[in-house]
Amino acid sequence: MFLGEFAHTVDDKGRLTIPAKFRDELESGIVITRGLDGCLWAYPRYEWEQLAQKIGAMPTTNQAARNFARFMFSSAFDSIPDRQGRVLLPQNLR
Repeated sequence: MFLGEFAHTVDDKGRLTIPAKFRDELESGIVITRGLDGCLWAYPRYEWEQLAQKIGAMPTTNQAARNFARFMFSSAFDSIPDRQGRVLLPQNLR
């Protein structure tokens, strides 16, 4: 879990700098997706895989479950931060 509040910006090239405090945990990969209330949600790759399994196990006969799965997966983007701890955000997440 990421704790704390950090000021951030997206540079002219669309890169988001990951706070130094979290870089070690994210060096093997990060998944960023649309969150609620206009926020972005970021997960270490291993946590995203666990969450994706839980979402995938939800009943496809349930309309709310299908909508939630579409919401989470449709805009999900996986990346590996560069040496400066930056991640290039796709246009749809900027």
